[in-house]
Amino acid sequence: MLVDNHTHNYLCKHADGMIENYIQHAISIGLDEIGISDHTPMPDNWDREFRMTEEQFWKEYSPTVFVLREKYKNKISVKFGLEGDFMPGTESWVKTFNAKSDFDYVIGSVHYIDDWGFDNPTFVAKYDVKDVNEIYEQYYDRINGSAQSGLFDIIGHCDLVKKFGHRPTKAMEEVLRETFALVKQSNMAVEINTSGLRKPVKEMYPSETVLKILSEYGIPLTLGSDAHTPMDVGRDFDLAKQLIERYGGGKISVFSKRQRSEIKI
Repeated sequence: MLVDNHTHNYLCKHADGMIENYIQHAISIGLDEIGISDHTPMPDNWDREFRMTEEQFWKEYSPTVFVLREKYKNKISVKFGLEGDFMPGTESWVKTFNAKSDFDYVIGSVHYIDDWGFDNPTFVAKYDVKDVNEIYEQYYDRINGSAQSGLFDIIGHCDLVKKFGHRPTKAMEEVLRETFALVKQSNMAVEINTSGLRKPVKEMYPSETVLKILSEYGIPLTLGSDAHTPMDVGRDFDLAKQLIERYGGGKISVFSKRQRSEIKI
């Protein structure tokens, strides 16, 4: 069984295609399940250039997912998800917002260190004026906060900080082990996200270094393409399946009403 838990659509303003287009492509390549997981609205219209508004969530996103779930129920399982952002200071708002909907799962991602969108190509030059080791430590500190917040079910692209190919110059194993010990305590899954292969780093999220730690700690894996076009749904899953066999015992996590279970791929 194969699922894609991480997809975006036109509502996030930096992806192409309607929600239905993503579902149709998932069916065409033989997926058993697809999760619709666009970027969450945030309080005070924060970062509105790259995410839907609350009004769009209630008027377009949520009702569309449920209409399409019913329409395609005999062809594919459609899950109602969301990609959340961990931003210190917004936890109460996010908890209230998430509780208002019947999500199957919520991905917890970190895209910002303070006010720096570190994965945005527009701001990539900032890597050249900051200490790369400090960037990594700040990033994983945010992942720690995400794991401890209780707001999310999945840690999204857990080494996104490497997106443009910047690597730490000192060993990070202690930092990684501290982070994933917290993830384990929080009973969260970590996604294998194939989109890194389409980015300058040309490497899956997470690296095999991280996957070895996840396997050692017995942290469950999920699978997502992070598709921003319909054709990216399920992309490079042949490679991801090899990693799942190697580091996840051939099993991935699936979600229903925020309850996790495991299946064989």
